[in-house]
Amino acid sequence: MHGTRGSIPQPKQTTRYGGNTSCYEVLTDDFQIIFDTGTGFQDVALDQDRMTVILYSHFHHDHIQGLPFNLDVFSHLKDIYLSSALVNRQVLKNLIQTYFSGGYFPVDIVNILKQLKFLNCTTVQRKLAPTCKLDMIELNHPGGSMGYSLKTEKGKFSYLLDNEYSNDQLDALLEFVDDSKMVIWDGMFTEEELKNRKGWGHSSIEQACIFADQANIGELRISHHSPSRTDDDLDTLSVSLTSAKASFAVQSAKVNF
Repeated sequence: MHGTRGSIPQPKQTTRYGGNTSCYEVLTDDFQIIFDTGTGFQDVALDQDRMTVILYSHFHHDHIQGLPFNLDVFSHLKDIYLSSALVNRQVLKNLIQTYFSGGYFPVDIVNILKQLKFLNCTTVQRKLAPTCKLDMIELNHPGGSMGYSLKTEKGKFSYLLDNEYSNDQLDALLEFVDDSKMVIWDGMFTEEELKNRKGWGHSSIEQACIFADQANIGELRISHHSPSRTDDDLDTLSVSLTSAKASFAVQSAKVNF
């Protein structure tokens, strides 16, 4: 969990829960799988012994802005595979190249870094098989967003950022996360805050607790913390969590499956 913050990095009063934007790392026996490259990606040590795959949920800046700030990207000797179930490989390549070149960024990393390989998600599924099963689900977010699950013989991990939860998603999401050891949930807002933020593409902390108790899962980590929310604020909110399965994501170590 290298990045747990939403929208923008927040260095003030966020040392415990983390101030970097979205980036999660999962290690299996054979693969290093990274979900999104927000500013937390700067702290990921690219693995020389495993195949590295980066999966993008979508392309809002807080989920991609850290890609060239990880120095390992420039020195890594093996291919780094980038993919998203939201778009095909050519669209993904064009999006990344547009963001990191020309008027937006000084270095055209797509042309410079030949080890960056853009793949369709179906190709990634084949590369991960048979030891790691990758599934995806469409989420509710402006511009689109995709959720992912990984399943190995050691367990299942599900990633649901960014998503504005609605009741008509319930059955599909319950089926998607079924038997997960860990679920990452978008809980940027409280229910009170959500009243004035309909259509912004994010869910609530209270919805996380309700969903956690309905789902057949081990634990649910609430992430994408609002940049205005301090560690002390999250400590206070943690007391009000109504599910024993739910807790706030903390910027810390990688997840092993």
